[in-house]
Amino acid sequence: MCEKAASSGTLVFFVNGKKVEDANVDPEYTLLTYLRNKLRLCGTKLGCAEGGCGACTVMLSQYDRVKDKVKHFSVNACLAPVASVHGLAVTTVEGIGSTTTGLHAVQDRISRAHGSQCGFCTPGIVMSMYTLLRNNPKPSMADLDEYFTGNLCRCTGYRPILEGFRGLTTDAAAGCGKTDCCKLRGSQSCNEVVDEKVNDVTNSVNGETTEACNLLYDEMQFQPYDPSQEIIFPPELKIRDDLDKQYLEVRGPRVIFYRPVSLSQLLELKNLYPDAKIIVGNTEVGVEVKFKNQVYPVLINPTKVEELTSVQVKETGIVFGASVTLTTLEDTLHTEVNIKPEYQTRVFSAILEMLRWFAGKQIRNTAAIGGNIMTGSPISDLNPLLMAAGSILTLHSQEAHGKW
Repeated sequence: MCEKAASSGTLVFFVNGKKVEDANVDPEYTLLTYLRNKLRLCGTKLGCAEGGCGACTVMLSQYDRVKDKVKHFSVNACLAPVASVHGLAVTTVEGIGSTTTGLHAVQDRISRAHGSQCGFCTPGIVMSMYTLLRNNPKPSMADLDEYFTGNLCRCTGYRPILEGFRGLTTDAAAGCGKTDCCKLRGSQSCNEVVDEKVNDVTNSVNGETTEACNLLYDEMQFQPYDPSQEIIFPPELKIRDDLDKQYLEVRGPRVIFYRPVSLSQLLELKNLYPDAKIIVGNTEVGVEVKFKNQVYPVLINPTKVEELTSVQVKETGIVFGASVTLTTLEDTLHTEVNIKPEYQTRVFSAILEMLRWFAGKQIRNTAAIGGNIMTGSPISDLNPLLMAAGSILTLHSQEAHGKW
């Protein structure tokens, strides 16, 4: 069996700043199921159960030891296996604020701007915006649009949500489009200023025509956002790195979840269990389990295998490990497009254009390039581009170990 000098069957992670240690975890549980059924954190909702609506959105945080910084990313808790959050910090809508402890600025704005109707999608939308602010305290409306690609709302039409959050973006300085808007006139609120770009409605009272503002709220009442008051990343996860290096083996009644930490371990597991499913974001297998009643007795998660998570920029192109997420792929290509001449990055630009329409932010944060290739989904736009670009796919097995 695989060498497991530092192995564990106990799941360790943090939820809203509190440590969770569980030696009796069913690996078939998703993060959403665990949060709702075991921790009784029911603010995170189950909607479509396939990563499309975003009602289940939570924020995961991870310490990048190479870059010495904390990374935050939104995920669909309905698909993420709970075993995959070993060594991570989870933040749910309950963790950022409540009517009892006080609302977070994001919660306050979506409430006052009438961005919540039935409220079912609201926790997910709040957490997408919260994750954006944790990554970029001064985002643009374009950033906001990108982070909301994985969130759906059937009630509001999105406008009150976007208008409520506009004040948290750099576009807020534009205000309602008038040069004498509230941003430049001190305490005067947007309710007292005409938004000519948004509303051309006029009211006739006693023979006099007056312009009317369409806003149903006063922006001056919004709670200000202060990044310094956010929940800190658990210091324990920063100090100790043993959780990142642990070979994880979580056994349940029907399923075993493995998380190897080396390529040799991964290859040995795949050799022992040829029918095992290798999952990263679980965005494909998770849907099959829920809607096709599939049972996969062995799941292997390779997110700690260095060779599969690396990105190597070379003169002849870029080599992406199979476990590299689509978000990392996107960020890497953006960097290359910005620093290299256009004729060298035409393929990169084509892939970036396609990724704009590829699922939502939450899916791209977890889904891996290798999974997309091996699934061979007929609705995937990535494989045709890779084929047209003459990309090279490198395969490996235990028999050919060391013979790349």
